[in-house]
Amino acid sequence: MIEADAIPNQHISYAMRNAQATDSLVYLNSPVNLMDWTHLAIELLITAGFVLAVRHAWTQWQSNENPAAIRTLVVCLLYGLVMDITSYYTVENFWHGEFTVMLLYNRLPLYIVFFYPAFLYHVYMTVRRFDLDPLTEAISVGFVSGLLYQVFDNFGPMVGWWIWQTDDPTTWPYLNSVPVTSYHWMFLFSGVLGWVVRRFCWDGPASGHADGRTRLAIGLSPVAIILVGTLLFIPYNLFAYNGMLGAAAALHALSFSAAGLWFLLGIGKVSEPRDTSLMLFPLVYLVGHLLLYVAKADLFFNIDPDGLAVNGLAVGNPFAAMAGIIAGIAI
Repeated sequence: MIEADAIPNQHISYAMRNAQATDSLVYLNSPVNLMDWTHLAIELLITAGFVLAVRHAWTQWQSNENPAAIRTLVVCLLYGLVMDITSYYTVENFWHGEFTVMLLYNRLPLYIVFFYPAFLYHVYMTVRRFDLDPLTEAISVGFVSGLLYQVFDNFGPMVGWWIWQTDDPTTWPYLNSVPVTSYHWMFLFSGVLGWVVRRFCWDGPASGHADGRTRLAIGLSPVAIILVGTLLFIPYNLFAYNGMLGAAAALHALSFSAAGLWFLLGIGKVSEPRDTSLMLFPLVYLVGHLLLYVAKADLFFNIDPDGLAVNGLAVGNPFAAMAGIIAGIAI
């Protein structure tokens, strides 16, 4: 069992100190040997979300003979793989902890592979039900993704699911244990994903025999999302890289709030029957995280002068998490 206080606050995570695992493309850990019970909990939660996403997409295809939902799921999966793996070998400012199944020389937990299709598929399909125009839909996908992700983003670092290299300027500024960069990334890149999915999965050919251009667009979608998302990130980076951290944080807060207002003004009454199978994972995701926060409530007390909990890790922001949970359930 690896103790939480063995995690360094700077540089690499404890996972990268496992020499045997870092030499293995696939490495298995016993669930009883994980650092904290919440590691297994989040693995089971996200795996269930992935299974439900696959089931929902398949059912959509079988019921209306339109593979758009399957294509959406594929885009989310491909984007997540390319995005995370690229970040491991480029920015290198965070590292995952160890979970039961570790891939890519102990860098990539299997549950992270499942996370993007589980999370982004459900967000997109939920927003799509509001029947918005393409631009409003994309902005709304970015807003809802950012809103729900902050629930996950504030819990993970304080229990060792991953660790940020806090002395790396690319992660500044921080709000508690989360870089504002992380908030801004999920908001912008998910919005771009929403536009790409609408354009190439739903507004393109509806038949199961998509033309070559559609298949190529879906295959290259991760590259397009990352490139456009990086361009949209330039204003934030201009502030952050020039030491204007307050301005960078303000830019995110203003743009995210504007997107939320755009979403609220754009939504109307959904005319379709309630899709209970689509609602299941988002509700389980939110309630599951709420229970995790309650179970780990002691971490928000007994904080040392450096702002660290008793396990030696930075504490998340419970107010941001609760706002995400409440607003997410409302949506």
